[in-house]
Amino acid sequence: MEADGNIIIPIIGYVIGALSPIIGLIYGAILVFFKKESALYQKHGRFIIYFSIVMFVIYFILFFY
Repeated sequence: MEADGNIIIPIIGYVIGALSPIIGLIYGAILVFFKKESALYQKHGRFIIYFSIVMFVIYFILFFY
């Protein structure tokens, strides 16, 4: 069920992913692999991983441009 979890946990993950993509990637992986009891954490964990990868690429392009 979608409601079994606290929405603050994924929001913190998105903020961490925006500020530090490497730590956001780790945070998202923790949600996906260790919080299996909650579908909310599973779904947002994958999205946080994708978001962190995109942010890393953006930071990389901006740094070397």
